Amino acid sequence: MRLRRIRLKNFKRFVDFQAQFSAGINVVKGPLNEMGKSTLLEGIIVALFHNPKSTAKELEAYSSWGSTRQFRTSLEFEEKGNGYLLEKDFDKGTTRLICDDTREELDTFKETSTKIAELLGTRSDDLFLCSSCIRQSEVSEISSGKKEITESLEEVVMGGKESTFAWQVVQKLDSKVAEMKKGLDKLTNNPGILASLKSKIQGTSQRYGEVKEEVSKVEARIIELVEVSRQLAEAKEQYENARALLEKNRQRKEIEASTQRLAKDYDGIEKLLGSVKKLREDSERAGKALGAIEGLRDKQEASELRRELDAIQNRREVIEKDLAQREEELAEAKRKLGNRKYVVFFGSGKGMVASIAALAGGVIGVVVGLSFLLSLIVLGAGLLAVSTWARIAVIRDKTNISVIEGRIQDMKETLDDLGRNERELLARAKCSTVAEFNEKERDFYDWLDKRNAADLQLKWVPGGKTIEEIKEQKAQVARKLATEEAKLTDDLKQTLLSPEQYVALERKVQSLEKRQAELEKQKSRCEIIIEQARFSIEDQIRLEEELEVLQEALKHEDKKVRVYGLASEFLSQARAEVLSSVEEALEKEIQKYLAIFTDDKYKQVKVDKEALEFWVYSDEKGDWAKPEELSGGAIDEFYLAFRLALAKLIFGDKKPPLMLDDPFVNFDSIRLANTLKFLKTLASDYQIIIFTLGDSYDKVADNIILLGEEMGNPSPNRQEGGD
Repeated sequence: MRLRRIRLKNFKRFVDFQAQFSAGINVVKGPLNEMGKSTLLEGIIVALFHNPKSTAKELEAYSSWGSTRQFRTSLEFEEKGNGYLLEKDFDKGTTRLICDDTREELDTFKETSTKIAELLGTRSDDLFLCSSCIRQSEVSEISSGKKEITESLEEVVMGGKESTFAWQVVQKLDSKVAEMKKGLDKLTNNPGILASLKSKIQGTSQRYGEVKEEVSKVEARIIELVEVSRQLAEAKEQYENARALLEKNRQRKEIEASTQRLAKDYDGIEKLLGSVKKLREDSERAGKALGAIEGLRDKQEASELRRELDAIQNRREVIEKDLAQREEELAEAKRKLGNRKYVVFFGSGKGMVASIAALAGGVIGVVVGLSFLLSLIVLGAGLLAVSTWARIAVIRDKTNISVIEGRIQDMKETLDDLGRNERELLARAKCSTVAEFNEKERDFYDWLDKRNAADLQLKWVPGGKTIEEIKEQKAQVARKLATEEAKLTDDLKQTLLSPEQYVALERKVQSLEKRQAELEKQKSRCEIIIEQARFSIEDQIRLEEELEVLQEALKHEDKKVRVYGLASEFLSQARAEVLSSVEEALEKEIQKYLAIFTDDKYKQVKVDKEALEFWVYSDEKGDWAKPEELSGGAIDEFYLAFRLALAKLIFGDKKPPLMLDDPFVNFDSIRLANTLKFLKTLASDYQIIIFTLGDSYDKVADNIILLGEEMGNPSPNRQEGGD
């Protein structure tokens, strides 16, 4: 990866800072401290690795003093000919990575960090700071990235970043073994599988003992239950035999009682049938007698004839009585008219005045009486009125006589009609006289009453049954009687017991019932004990099987622990053997660089990759020494060689930029010259950025970046940056 350009806004002392980088060696100079060299180095690290959405406190220290907004970074770089722009806004928490050639754009920190790791070779700033970034005051500081260094070196040997580290496998195996053995030596809240299995085996064994003991007790109850069940079966058999004998006697008695009852019912039905037959004969005889009476077919006809004859008779009596009265009235009227000759005179037509006066007087005499004649004498002037009255009175008397005569004639005609009607009615009744009809009527009602009486008694036959139904009932009773008699088999007859025997048998049945009840209770107690038993033989067998399974599981887990231990041991040995090649490669690279930096004074190096410890062979001492036991310059030279060796081994062909913050202050002139000459050669593969206060590196620089205005105008190959 080669950096092209960086821009920092509101980043510590940089309000708006820009700098361009070239291939080869870039020298960033500031004549004095606090000019921004370290700030620019930190800006590059932040731009490459930090998350804009992070709330870490250390990010707050990067913001410019007094600024109300967070900082922003913009980094342009290229990798294998492709240009990229990486922008981070720590105020808005946004990230964007754009490829200039493909125009591919990533806008999340996860995506951009993955892409940066792919291009740079790591996503860890600790690893980067322990290898590619070397600060003057921290040349020998590698402890912060020790874990990343170890893992990265193992990745080189194990085949890439997707592989599982062997040390992790060993660690997991050892952890698994420890976990499985947990609780064996001392009690713990979360015991391992071995302790758990042993605890389960102990608990299961204890439960097995309890179950076995209870199952033994239950088995004893089962044996008792079998014996009780046998005795109960015998008692039941005896009881059933005795009860059957009693039941046969009871049935025999019931059959005999039923037979007697049915025989009695049969006799009663016979009597009823004879009575019904007699009533039926009486009804039929009365019906024949009624049929022999001509003219009276039924009670309604007889009643109608009687009603009509009585009506004729009553009407005749009324008319005859009225006729006699009317004849008397007619005779009286004629008599009165003959006695009133003067009225007739006045009512005649001999003279208008006299007739009118006479007629008026006659009428008045008839209507008013003699007292009114006296009034006419007094009223002599009313002669004409008297004549008129007399005439009217005569006419009225004659009219009255005529009316009476008409009514008398009508009555006689009515009597003749009534006589004809009576004869017709008598003819319908086949009678010539009323007396004959009366005799026939008496006979008719006498037979009718007899038939009705017989029919009424027939209606009151039980259930209103007919003779046919009674006969059917008789047949049914006969069949039932035959059935009941058939039930009384020889077997039932032979089981006949005397009263004493019957009582004794009843007592025996009661005793057997009591015996059965006691055995039932004893059986029930056994069954309850068996039923309520917590465990059965199946539970015992299951626990035996469970113990076997647990013991087999314990054996299996013991075997697994041994296998895991052996695997961890073998893998550790294999890992040590494999990693020895890493140590050899690392030693070889360090020795190559260290020989250059120390002018061949130190050529032999030993590395313990696990502990990340080193030894350098000192000819002066004639022995191996740790780098910290050498001079200050030799220490820096060793760790510079170590970091460059790491960069080569870990990053491979990724070629991250090497950033050196004046790490050569303790180098003497000869070793510095050799180092710079080597860096010039190294710059053909790596972009190198050196941060310094002086001009010592200008002669090897391909690009110089000046910090601060006091440096003057930069030369054509120089650029000036500022706060």
